[in-house]
Amino acid sequence: LNLGGQTDWFLPSLDELNLMYRNLHVNGLGGFDTTNYYWSSAEEGSFFARFFYLSYGLADAGDKNYTDYVRAVRAF
Repeated sequence: LNLGGQTDWFLPSLDELNLMYRNLHVNGLGGFDTTNYYWSSAEEGSFFARFFYLSYGLADAGDKNYTDYVRAVRAF
């Protein structure tokens, strides 16, 4: 992703998504769509990847062919 002149964006880990849930979403911050899943950088074999469902604060795995949301992040 090349956004705002920055090229070091990446998909967050499940732990990072959980922190976004606990620190942003539950406080009404971040503008997350709570009706969809957010992909993480974690894979489950060749065909599945891990995602985080912000409505419930839960992680699960899904087929990589599904179209879901991403929240790219940068290290600081």
